[in-house]
Amino acid sequence: MLAVTMFLCYIVLMSDLHPMAVMTQDPKVIEAVGPGFLRAGLLEAQRKSWAVFTELRSLLKAGITEIEGQKLAFETFSKAGVTRHWHRPQIRFGSGTTLTYYEKLRDDYRLRDGDPVYFDLGPVWKDSKHGIEYEGDVGDTFIFGENTEAQIMIEACHELFKKGLTHWKKTKSDGVALYRYLNKEAISQGFKLIQKIDGHRVSDYPHTQFSKQRLSQYHHIPSEMLWVLEFQILHPRLPMGAFFEDLLM
Repeated sequence: MLAVTMFLCYIVLMSDLHPMAVMTQDPKVIEAVGPGFLRAGLLEAQRKSWAVFTELRSLLKAGITEIEGQKLAFETFSKAGVTRHWHRPQIRFGSGTTLTYYEKLRDDYRLRDGDPVYFDLGPVWKDSKHGIEYEGDVGDTFIFGENTEAQIMIEACHELFKKGLTHWKKTKSDGVALYRYLNKEAISQGFKLIQKIDGHRVSDYPHTQFSKQRLSQYHHIPSEMLWVLEFQILHPRLPMGAFFEDLLM
């Protein structure tokens, strides 16, 4: 018994989670938030993140690498008052849009006209009035210039997000069923859903103090504004993909 207890304590320490978040699947624990958490604060963080997304998109220049794009993202967020991030900004160009958060950014490919581009951003914004920090997780794909095939794929990605929200609201589906639906819809449109990319908790920073639960493996109905719906699709023939992420609400 002592050995089991010590092992569980080790898991807690290594996972950086509250003990109950490790030992239970209780949605009240998984969807917990801090004592001062305000949904209005989270909405404001999302709004600010999308504003910087738009600004960053306008600053892109042909010829930069993904590494240089990430540096530009850090600089742009810094000017907006962001001092830390839930994760490093992911800036992908061209065939790099088939890669995920788990692969390194490329320093040997330069942005060119017609490239699909996606940003996966996770800044942390501080509510100075209440002293609480919020994660502002957003992500989207667009074209640097013109590319008909990429535009079709991006529109399909946006439509898939809308369908996912509608399905969740209409059927009250749990996270597992929601991603099963997204996968089926992606296939019906001729695209492939990358299985290891999915949604997660979002809250006052960091959400991992409450749970590291993956949305695609959540066997309960996810509550609105406590999760991000996130996914990435791949083109069936061409070396490009599309990514989208926003609040489940």
